[in-house]
Formats: sequence, structure tokens, C-alpha cells
Amino acid sequence: MEMKKKQRIIFVNPHGNVMLVRTLGNIVFKQSSARKHRYLLDELLSRPEIEVCFYVNPNGFSIGHSFSRVVRSFLRLFRFMEYNYVMKKNGLDVKKITALRNAKEIRKDDIVLLYIKYPLQFDDMEKIEAFKVVSLIHLSPNYAQTSTLMERIHPQLICGESNYFTFNPKFKCECEWFDGGHFMLSPFVFEERFVSKTLFRNRKNKAISVGTITQYKGEIIQPWRKQIKENTEVLNDCIECYNEYYQEDRKVEEALLSDTFVIRMKKKLYYALHSGHQTKYFSFDMVEKFNEYKMCIVGEEITGVPGIGFVEGMACGCAYIGLNNGLYEQYGLKEGVHYIGYDGTLSDLTGKIKYWQRPENQNKLEEIARTGCAYVREHFNKEAVASLLLTRLLDAHKVWRKEYLPESY
Repeated sequence: MEMKKKQRIIFVNPHGNVMLVRTLGNIVFKQSSARKHRYLLDELLSRPEIEVCFYVNPNGFSIGHSFSRVVRSFLRLFRFMEYNYVMKKNGLDVKKITALRNAKEIRKDDIVLLYIKYPLQFDDMEKIEAFKVVSLIHLSPNYAQTSTLMERIHPQLICGESNYFTFNPKFKCECEWFDGGHFMLSPFVFEERFVSKTLFRNRKNKAISVGTITQYKGEIIQPWRKQIKENTEVLNDCIECYNEYYQEDRKVEEALLSDTFVIRMKKKLYYALHSGHQTKYFSFDMVEKFNEYKMCIVGEEITGVPGIGFVEGMACGCAYIGLNNGLYEQYGLKEGVHYIGYDGTLSDLTGKIKYWQRPENQNKLEEIARTGCAYVREHFNKEAVASLLLTRLLDAHKVWRKEYLPESY
């Protein structure tokens, strides 16, 4: 009996991808790592009908991605050494994964998953005829670069934690290559440790605001978090702020083209050693903090995406407060049922919190928190999202394959 051919799904330079593993940079510089898609990788490795492949391209030495082409050409000699080390440190069995060393090994019927956060993954991808999927997780405001990469490789599918084409006008304007279709929503996933363990009536009748504040070329990516942090004392009767800057000492400088080589290297080294540690932000247990409060806020990004903290806070039993612009409806949430909406202004935010702080509104507030928690725990857990994504991915590939590949392939 002829065995059914396994579907190959390929990750490019996975050892340098913080969405999948704790990278060499995370290990050496003791930086935090979200690993937002590790659950997906684990799910794929558990499926007998899927063959997981890791392709390490010529620019596969992860720490060298920001250096010059000359420096990268030297560092690339150590990419497979780094790959094996990182796989071992992350508990990944290389025997269960097919390693690819040349782009020519990628077949037409393969699915190749790329991440926009890592432009060097796109090298030579324009020559590949496989089904290419681009994840927009951690999309930066450098939309021109994103557009250039997309126009170069012409992906068959785009996926992201939010529909940027709907909630980010700048992105939609820059990315004329996109026809409005072939987009797959990739929902957020909460870690299992985020649970509700404190009775609602025993919590502080205030909102907790969490989330990192980052910037890109001087522009704040999470302005709502920044405005709360800058008004901490004024808001103290209704909001307790735990927002912190990603670069906590605020001294990290961007490397400029006008800098000499030595100065650029000095700045990059300083950045590696001093950013991403977030000592203050990780000085407390986030699960315990969420369980102290009845409400939570995780300010959204200007890129058109919420922070992952919104599902984490809801999973801990908090009544979530977020923008009422339709952003959360794309996940199936309903304002007034699963979450509390506000218009993005401090006045409306404080007005809403004070309204829900009133004794006569406590039962309804608890109902929103309970309903939201139940919805998140059902729809945003690892198993549910991994199964959903894989089904959508394989369905999209099946449609594409039927149109572009001969039946005999």
C-alpha cells in the first residue's frame, strides 16, 4: 500500500527567530523572549502528516543580522554551529526535523513560512516557486521595507495577529501590492500560567495598565501606554501603571549612517547589552498582578494591533478595557459583553473606569470579566489556535495547489 506523502512546512533560519526559540542573543545577553509561535512549531512536530523542515540560508548567523555585508560574510561560516547549539538549548530534537542547506532543496509543493521581523529570511525567496506565507507578527512601522520585501517575493498568503489592512491606514497606503485577499488572522495565545485564582470581589476596584513602551526612529509605537505612564499621579485613583520603556535607562542610541564604523559597532554592542532586559518590568509576577485588579488595560500599537497582554489579562479574570474601533471584534469579542470599550482619550478612559467602580455596577462588571475570561480560554489557548491555523494554512495551500500545480506533482 502506497503511503501518503507528507506535507512539508519549512521555517527559514528558525534558530534566530524569537517567535520560535530562545535565540543565541537571548542566551548570551540574557534577554527576554516571547516565543509567540512555539506552540505552532510544537503542534506541527506532533502531526504525523507534517514534515517540519528548517532551512538555514547563507545569512543564517542570527546575531550578525544588523552588521555590514562584509561582517556577515565572515559570521555565516558559523551558522550551522549556532543552529545545532540553539536547537539543543531549546530541547528540539534535530532528528525529527529535516535540515535544508540549499534553497534548491525547497520543492514546489512545500509551504514556506517567513517572518517580516527578519528581512534576511527573504534572501533568494523570489526564486522559490513554493507556497510562501509571510507572518507580520512584530511588524515595525518601516512599511516601505515591508512593501519592498513583499513585492520581491510575491507571497501567496499573509498572516498576522491583526488585520493591518483594516486598522492601519499607513500600512494599507504603502502596501499597494496587496489585493485585499489571502489574509489569515493569527489569534493571540495565552500561556497556561495565566489563570484566574482570586475572587472578583476580593480584587482592587481599579484598573492595572501593563505593557512595554517602544519606539521606532523617535516615534512611540504604543502612545496610549505612554500617556498613562506620563499621567500616573493624576490617574492614581482609578489606574495603577506598570508600563515601562523597553530601553529602561533611555540612553540607548540608534546607529546612524553618518556614524563611523567604530561608533556604530559601539552603539550596537551597547544596545545588545542594555536593551531587552526590562529589569523593572519583569520584577513582578504578571499573573499575580492581574489577579489583584478587577480591570486591566494593555495599550494598543499604532501598527494596528493589540498587545498580547489583553488575552493574558482576560484569562486571569480581569475586565479588559480597549479601543472601541472594531479592533477586538475581529476576534469575535463584543463590546459590553466580553470587554469594555473607550475612544482612546484619557477623559473617556477615566470616565469609563469610574463608572464601573461604582457599587451599583459591580455585578455587571464581574459578568463582563467572567464572560471575557471564558471566551478567551476557549478560543485563545494553544491547542485551539494551533489547530485553527494549521487547518486554514492547509486549506489555503490546497486551493493554490489545485490552480498552480499539476495533479501529478
